Amino acid sequence: MKLKLAIATLSFIPALVLAQTAPNLLGTWKGVSNSTVMGIGGHHKAINKKKNEIYFNHLPFTLVVDRQEGFNFSGTFTSEYRKEILLGAISSDLQTGVMVEDDGAHNFKIVNVNTIQTCYRQIKDPKIAACLELTKQ
Repeated sequence: MKLKLAIATLSFIPALVLAQTAPNLLGTWKGVSNSTVMGIGGHHKAINKKKNEIYFNHLPFTLVVDRQEGFNFSGTFTSEYRKEILLGAISSDLQTGVMVEDDGAHNFKIVNVNTIQTCYRQIKDPKIAACLELTKQ
């Protein structure tokens, strides 16, 4: 009897996960990046930098999520120099997820309804490792 109860309970857990509501990310989010960059281009238009020079950059970014269906969303990621289409998915833990854009990828964590922390990596030129905290406007 205990085994049947355990199996019934375990088989119900995926249904609970699917029944959960994803956080609403629709809207405008803003923050300033802490970026380590090697090279120039894209969002990082550093003046007087050489192709293989490593430098630190802090850029304002805006994430606009204009579509969301359940755990999936899309929008744009914009700096002063560039605007990219962004695709995203929220994990079933309702706190983490991934986003991709034209040339790189983010892992993110939803801290609360007004705050997302994201870390970005790009391996083609320019190479970039960056993290930022985005606040809902």
